Amino acid sequence: MQVPSTVILAEDALGDDGMSKTAYGLLRYAPESVLAVIDSRNAGRDCAEVTGIGKGIPVVPSLIACLDLNPKRLVIGVATAGGVLPNGWRGQIKTALENGMEVVSGMHGLLAEDPELALLAGRCGGRITDLRKSPDDLPVAFCKAQNVTAGVVLTVGTDCNAGKMTASLEMLREAERRGIRSAFCATGQTGIAIAGRGIAVDHTVSDFTAGAAEKLVLDEGADESVRLIFVEGQGALCQPSYSGVTLALLHGSCPDAMVLCHRATQARVMHVEWRMPPLTEHIALYDAAMRLVKPGCRVKAVALNTRGLEEQPARRMIEAAERQTGLPATDPVRFGAGPLLDALLVNGLLPKQPLYAGPES
Repeated sequence: MQVPSTVILAEDALGDDGMSKTAYGLLRYAPESVLAVIDSRNAGRDCAEVTGIGKGIPVVPSLIACLDLNPKRLVIGVATAGGVLPNGWRGQIKTALENGMEVVSGMHGLLAEDPELALLAGRCGGRITDLRKSPDDLPVAFCKAQNVTAGVVLTVGTDCNAGKMTASLEMLREAERRGIRSAFCATGQTGIAIAGRGIAVDHTVSDFTAGAAEKLVLDEGADESVRLIFVEGQGALCQPSYSGVTLALLHGSCPDAMVLCHRATQARVMHVEWRMPPLTEHIALYDAAMRLVKPGCRVKAVALNTRGLEEQPARRMIEAAERQTGLPATDPVRFGAGPLLDALLVNGLLPKQPLYAGPES
């Protein structure tokens, strides 16, 4: 996909990879499309100085400061609590629309439904793309994702912001490096911004969330040359704020295997501040959630996010995860996704797992 030249809006958030995860995702997986990042606090610096990625991409104080680069779209690079647009950003968005640019937003509040912004876009030739806008024809799920010939892998997490999208994309890269034709199902705004398609499942009506996951797998699996489908996970079963969407993805995508994602240094569950359960408890929970849908589906490997650790402590954390779980583990960004893919494949293929057949009569 040819991505138009992009400016990322990450005001006051560029140093926080959780808050500005859309910005980080684009900087890591589509840096060739990014002209500049807006963050007045870090203006004048190179993006890599602030984030560790995006070398050569300037940080600027405003959109006006980089209009001479001829940007085509402004991407809101920050995920706020509840997906609400900060009031101070409207000026940057209006400037983009006034200059005929596309504004790409992953906020829950749909910008296209904002009368002032919609009017401005229509008058000046700009365009608003709401990544979280759901399709109108989503189905209810009926385990149809089982029908694809490709092996389906779902990333699951110990919490939000554990690296599920990143692990999915790193495994996709590794599979393609090995010549395995693969596909990625984006289920959140950042993944959609990178892939150019997908469904933000956290914005769907609850009855159709599993159906959205099913539709994504069926669409990607329609090409029978695709051998692996990586589904981007969301939330976590132990995260009470977002566990509903996690369960819907599990049952809607009908995965053949799961990869558990975890921030290596995280000691508490976000929002509720509970003690983070051991990795073995998370694995048992996910395996149990699939038992009455696809009993052969298991967590096969652990993807650790070791950001912020030096190399040797990071490697020790990975070794500890392997000892604790008995599963292969790695940080796919720092050390490559090879061990994760090796754990999934048998003779170069991911074995298809059958659906639950019901109790024995």
